[in-house]
Amino acid sequence: MRYDRHAVLRVLTALVALLAVARAGAAPVVLHFATAAPDGTAWARLFRTMGRELETNSRGEIASKWYFGGIAGSETEMLDRMHRGQLDVVMSGGMMCMKLSPSMRVLRVLGLFQSRDEASYALGRLRPTIDAEMAQAGYRNIGEAVLGSDMLFTRAPVTSMAELRATRFWYWDLDDAMREQLKALGVPAIGMPVENAERAYEDHRIDGFLAVPTAALAFQWTVASKYLSELRLGALPGCMIMTNRAWDQLSVDARNVVTVAAATFQARLEQLGRAQDEQLLGGLLAKQGLRKLPVPAGFASDFFEAARRVRENLRDKLVPGALIDRVVGWVADFRAEHSRTGH
Repeated sequence: MRYDRHAVLRVLTALVALLAVARAGAAPVVLHFATAAPDGTAWARLFRTMGRELETNSRGEIASKWYFGGIAGSETEMLDRMHRGQLDVVMSGGMMCMKLSPSMRVLRVLGLFQSRDEASYALGRLRPTIDAEMAQAGYRNIGEAVLGSDMLFTRAPVTSMAELRATRFWYWDLDDAMREQLKALGVPAIGMPVENAERAYEDHRIDGFLAVPTAALAFQWTVASKYLSELRLGALPGCMIMTNRAWDQLSVDARNVVTVAAATFQARLEQLGRAQDEQLLGGLLAKQGLRKLPVPAGFASDFFEAARRVRENLRDKLVPGALIDRVVGWVADFRAEHSRTGH
């Protein structure tokens, strides 16, 4: 039989066309997303925008379904749902990130970072490690970002270590690193789920919140609180985690769409966080009746010295000491460059 190259090419072209039609007519892959962020917040609007872009840019191959406000459970429960195939992607407020990538706990070490830029620089340097740790745990790191610096939102002023140690704070009950450090500092704190924090404050079981400003706004703790101290404790990392099962369902083109959408979302989230911090700390919180307190120099120096001692005492217990040393070096390099260039 004589080989007809043109006939074979026509058949292959027809097959490709049929496959394209079949794909266009196939049911979309529905990705189930979950987050503790409340619906209606600026965070949720960014999430929904990403969902629409995934559907549009994948030409219908991807559809998304969202579960906001912890409706899918705590981040521990969300991880269990991912394992059971009920969720595909979680936008973690840090707790799941640190469970799957223990190196991310270094962002929670008290007193290491004095700005979002410092923390973001360190997080960027950690990206290969984070990817590897999550892959080893059986998940994909789609993206990560710094959500802000923990500050003190309180019922009464906190301007000294004595007042700090006399204030009962809320912290996220899944935040093991923060729990151990607060205990070592002698700061009374009660861990509980995010959704229980406001009621605990109203019932006077706690006197304040350790939270990043954008979270305090999202959960309305800025309205409940009377005072804000801008003392920066630790940095809160967020991340986007996908199951390998969901990733494997996607075509190569759809995976590229997810990668691009995640990178775009990460940039928007960083931009939103910076803008909200500037607005909140620049006067918006004052309009809500929250009084911003200056951090006395003595309070700052006492806190950072106490945090340093805690860091040394807990060395290797929560975060490998060698990792802390590397991050301290990165931050020093960043500060030196920032000082040299003025940027």
